[in-house]
Amino acid sequence: MTLTSIITIWAVLWVLVALAVAAAGLRRRRPLPTAAWLITIAAFLAAQEDPLLIIQMASGRPGPGNRDGVLGLVHAHTRGHMYGAAILALAGLGLAVVIAHAALRRREAWAWWALAGFWLLGTATDAFEVLGIYPHGFPLGPTPADGVRGFGWPTLAAWIFIWAGGLAIAAPTVFARQRRPQQITVPVAAP
Repeated sequence: MTLTSIITIWAVLWVLVALAVAAAGLRRRRPLPTAAWLITIAAFLAAQEDPLLIIQMASGRPGPGNRDGVLGLVHAHTRGHMYGAAILALAGLGLAVVIAHAALRRREAWAWWALAGFWLLGTATDAFEVLGIYPHGFPLGPTPADGVRGFGWPTLAAWIFIWAGGLAIAAPTVFARQRRPQQITVPVAAP
């Protein structure tokens, strides 16, 4: 079994888990907790594909088993910024999960918009990466100069679609018009 097959099976497995979570949550009529858990699953997948890979790249020397390692090839300043960017990305994903499980579950519209903005920025970045820089094995992406097309696009697609599913499930509840209590005045007869 190739690494590409393993990564594809991993992504499909998490899509199936997300579908099971969505079905169970919607059957129980709990769209906001369901959306929060879908965003959690998507954040877990996104963390593996970008920030955790940056840490691996910055920490490893290049070689036959790690052609992306930069230890010894780039200046320490560059590696320091790689670690910083990875930690900030992990913090952002962690904060998104906290927002999903706290404010989104309380029907706070700002939380939905914040999570949608995070999703849009992440999706645009990954789409640019796959279609313009490195294809991660995606058949329509460009072939890099070294001819290695790589693997991993199913994980990127999985996090993007699972997160979008969470947003779609939450939106009708978050943006439903809430009935505002109306003040009722009852005339009181004077004695």
